This record gives sequence, C-alpha cells and structure tokens, in this order.
Amino acid sequence: MRIAVVAPSSRFSEEAADRVRAIAARAHPDVDLYFHPQCFLNHNHFAGTDDARADALLEVANDATIDAVWFARGGYGSCRIAEAAIGRMGNAARNKVWLGYSDSGFLLAGLYRAGFSNVAHGP
Repeated sequence: MRIAVVAPSSRFSEEAADRVRAIAARAHPDVDLYFHPQCFLNHNHFAGTDDARADALLEVANDATIDAVWFARGGYGSCRIAEAAIGRMGNAARNKVWLGYSDSGFLLAGLYRAGFSNVAHGP
C-alpha cells in the first residue's frame, strides 16, 4: 500500500515526518509512506500558499499509484482550498482512502458530499 501525506492546512516538520516514518516502518514495513515536500513549506502559519497546498493535494489525489491520502495536520487552511480542489479531482481520487482530523473534517465532508465513500475523520 502506498500512502501519501499532504498538508492542506498547517505545516508539518521534517523531524516529525522522520519520526512517523520510523514508527510506520517498524509497525507496517510493507507500507510505502510518502510525505509530499509541500508538507514542509511555510507561508504564514500554513504549509505553503493556498495554490501550493491545493496543487499538492491534487497531485496525490489524481495519482493512480497512491492508495490512500492522509492529512498531516488539521487547521482551517483546508477550508480555503477544498471546493476548488475537489472540483478538479479525477477518478483516481475516488478510489483512495482519505484520512484527516480537526478542521480537515471540512475537506473530508466535501469529499463525502462529492461521492467519495472512503473518508475517515480520526484523531
């Protein structure tokens, strides 16, 4: 399974990503965990500009080689890009499992409303 991590809201640190990779490698060595470089961008308190966050989200959403998309953090930044990004997602995005929490629930709700059936809001 290939899981992509993006940050549609708040920035995620490279140190935290390294810790997550280590935990995942021990617990699930068969999983390919990919952190999109956008996770580590910094624009005010977001993980990059609205365009950078939306572009990264769309890149992993429309990549047929990725099985699941996780949101690195919550935050209201996902609300700023959700509608436009969901409208540009193709069939590959519909086949993925989506996981987020906190304010990314807004983005998950938008996916669900658009007919995406594999969405989960968790801690």
